[in-house]
Amino acid sequence: MASPFSRSALRGHGKAFWAGLLRASGMLALVRKWVKRRGAIVLTFHRVLTDSELQQTASLGGMIVRDRTFAAFLNHASHHYEFANLVQEPDWKSAGKLKLAVTFDDGWSDNAETVYPIASQYHVPFVIFIVPEKTGTALPFWPERTAAALDRISSGHGSRRAASIGRAIEALKALPTMERESRISQMLGSGGLLESSATVDKTMTWEQIADLHARGVTFGSHTSTHEILTTVPIAQAEQEIVSSRKAIQQKLGGSCHLFSYPNGNCSEQVRELVAQAGYKFAFLDQEPGVWTRDCDPFLIPRVNVCEYHLVDSDGNFSPTIFDYAVVWSAAKGLLLQMLSNRLKKLKRGTETSGKTWEPTEKKSMGKSS
Repeated sequence: MASPFSRSALRGHGKAFWAGLLRASGMLALVRKWVKRRGAIVLTFHRVLTDSELQQTASLGGMIVRDRTFAAFLNHASHHYEFANLVQEPDWKSAGKLKLAVTFDDGWSDNAETVYPIASQYHVPFVIFIVPEKTGTALPFWPERTAAALDRISSGHGSRRAASIGRAIEALKALPTMERESRISQMLGSGGLLESSATVDKTMTWEQIADLHARGVTFGSHTSTHEILTTVPIAQAEQEIVSSRKAIQQKLGGSCHLFSYPNGNCSEQVRELVAQAGYKFAFLDQEPGVWTRDCDPFLIPRVNVCEYHLVDSDGNFSPTIFDYAVVWSAAKGLLLQMLSNRLKKLKRGTETSGKTWEPTEKKSMGKSS
């Protein structure tokens, strides 16, 4: 398989340069304090793999963290952050440390085999969003099947090959299910899938899920089959949302209150279906930001985290890189949302008044904000 970590050294050094500059200027410290006063950052992980597993997986780099990097991150975070348990709403009172919440999407087997032992060592609560109809399955999701097929036929190397596969997967996301599966079948041809990928790219069994649940891990729904809900008929979207919750509750003998949107895609109709299905909180994944007390409980932003967001140019965990790639990103998302909300209020105000703002009125509004 192609290496999932194929970004250029130049890009890595550039990231380290800007992170170091922001740290030296004091901006990263200010941003951490600003975010801390407003809410919690919800982190989205997918997979935590060993070096040998990295040589076999068909998952893309944007989904992966090395096991040693994850352990170093949790060791650092356990001393410098406060972990929020998503079983309940975070305590919104400003505390001494910035709050983080840890979530995993998809329910990969490494969540049980690698993540849980590391997280329990540092007493970190976390949520796993699972896909009930894909449990205990090798190569359960079409992006991995696509990557495995394209990796065999790609003529590129390193970052070019990874980028080519990534673009192909993004293009397939927009297609209807039947057309997408037809194209993937054509890619696979008669050669079959790489066995090495199938051995590592598998999801947890219900037995593993039940064991983690008994040990205190929280489980939420990631739909029944991982279809992107905004690309399927609304009736199918409802089925994905409702049946997955029922399956989890039946298997685990408890309530399922948490939901995450596949690929982070949501619409007004989909959001209403999730609310009506009985979930308490639902999480996005494509709108990095901060979970504040004013957030819509069914549109809670998260920040995706992979190896690139945690390590320096030498591949070692770096608190500065984490602050830059994750905390800084979340702060920008929150600031943009605040500005967007302010502009919407101003627009509604102008529409209600039926007149255009005069310079004096703009100046007055600026002073009062």
